Amino acid sequence: MKNLKYLFIVFSFAVLFVSCEKEYESYVKETPAPHMELIGGNPIVLFKGTPYEDPGIHAIEISNGDTTELEYKVLNEVNVDVTGTYKLQYEVSNSEGYKFYLSRNVSIVSFTGYDVFEIPEGTYDGVRVGRGGGDVEIKKLAAGVYQISDLLGGYYDQFVGYGPDYAAPAILVISEDGSVRSELGNSGFGPVVISNFVFDEATNVITYTQTLVDYDFPFDVQLTLKQ
Repeated sequence: MKNLKYLFIVFSFAVLFVSCEKEYESYVKETPAPHMELIGGNPIVLFKGTPYEDPGIHAIEISNGDTTELEYKVLNEVNVDVTGTYKLQYEVSNSEGYKFYLSRNVSIVSFTGYDVFEIPEGTYDGVRVGRGGGDVEIKKLAAGVYQISDLLGGYYDQFVGYGPDYAAPAILVISEDGSVRSELGNSGFGPVVISNFVFDEATNVITYTQTLVDYDFPFDVQLTLKQ
């Protein structure tokens, strides 16, 4: 009789263990996380009053070898008439209804610049002097005010391969005395500022010294306009 009693107790624990295990497996089962990628820059910088057209994101789910395109929602807006930095959030739901989020910063700026000289718009061959670099875009926003895609000359983003978070998009402002300063420069390393800006009109070459502020780490950058 004792043996039957012990056998019943062992059997009961076994059933309980299997039941709990199944419940646990159901609880910890992973939901497929979508792959989300921003289209366009981050941050995006616009001059006050310039219409904003959101470039959107690319979102897919890969499950059991199948790839599915996912739709997204933009949860907030940018007021282009009010300066500041806006954080746009994108919401994506996977096949099981779970929500995932991705964000982008959009800065609306207004600076006073002077057309003491003209910096040509276009694509530049950027280089960290003595190392390497990548493509850098410069676009005029207003008198003496320009948007630059990477103060670091494409070195960390493209040459080293750290990706867009390690570019340093910024604003270049030409002062009345012809000097040039950077505004809003920031990368994965933190704030970035420039000094000793020189534009050679004869060769369309820009040179300056950038400094990673948090590391007190300067190096020279050269940008050459592509033909």
